[in-house]
Amino acid sequence: MTAQAAPLSPGRPGLPPGIAAAEEIFANALRDFIGELCLVDGGVLIGWIRGQHHGNIADVVASSAELFFKDSVLTYADGADVNLDFGRSMQVVLDMEFSAQPLTVFFKLVLDEMFAGIAIQRIVAEDAAALCLDGFAHALAQARVGNA
Repeated sequence: MTAQAAPLSPGRPGLPPGIAAAEEIFANALRDFIGELCLVDGGVLIGWIRGQHHGNIADVVASSAELFFKDSVLTYADGADVNLDFGRSMQVVLDMEFSAQPLTVFFKLVLDEMFAGIAIQRIVAEDAAALCLDGFAHALAQARVGNA
């Protein structure tokens, strides 16, 4: 078995073909989880990030994910940042990992005062079929609670 990866450039202008569609599918699959995570008090989350309390962040991510995804599918990847640029809305960025056979998605979850979104950094798959949009959507659906 060989792993294949679809890396993204940091500036995102040269996205691989189909990655925008994959991000849309992925964001829709995570919508419930993101909504649950947004119930966490922003000031507390920022305090944990600044204090490097990664265990607390991992616990709240796991608690939010367990309602919608199988155990350990969606995890915090021990990296976070807070952007407090003057004149712009505050942003919290969490490094995340979604791992369900046959793929792993490394992504950033962006929580802004005005929106929430995801930015896929890399997709690693056991085979090319998992990298196609249908295979990607199927793997996401199978990772949800209640699916075999």
